Amino acid sequence: MNNQVSDSLIYAAMTLPEDAPEDLELVLQELGAGDNRFGGTSYGRGECDLRTFLLECRNAENPAKIPASLVPQSTYWLVDDGNRVIGMVRVRLRLNERLLQYGGHIGYYVRESHRGKGHGKQALRLGLAQLRGLGVSRALLTVNPANTPSKLVVMANGGVPDGQGVDPVSGETVDQFWIEL
Repeated sequence: MNNQVSDSLIYAAMTLPEDAPEDLELVLQELGAGDNRFGGTSYGRGECDLRTFLLECRNAENPAKIPASLVPQSTYWLVDDGNRVIGMVRVRLRLNERLLQYGGHIGYYVRESHRGKGHGKQALRLGLAQLRGLGVSRALLTVNPANTPSKLVVMANGGVPDGQGVDPVSGETVDQFWIEL
């Protein structure tokens, strides 16, 4: 079995489960309610079926279809050359006050079975390329202070530490990094 990752992300444009990459349901179930500050999904928490979740991903891009307290985001899947999902990337073109403290422009998740193989670096690199292509010149990433592997991924992609932020809702502290695009 070849575990090479393709050099692009699959955009979550699909709205039908049959259009989804292989293993997507399993990955979403593994992620569940979240992992290392990467928020889970409504599907992973058992709140909806896959079709509804995929529609939520599409709707999250449209400001008219999300609550005013949120910003639009695009969801991408990191897949290997066999169309198996290795991870997930969420990209936000702009930030609100909360995301400036806690969340940033990009969130990425790599399946536990694929960690330590460079996939996190690639997922972030590809997410940064999406932002760059949309005209963003500087990206904010936030990382749990105890998540050393993620901090190394961010720094390997040019992240420069810039203090800490605090989630105004939970009070959780995160390390902040800026990456020039």
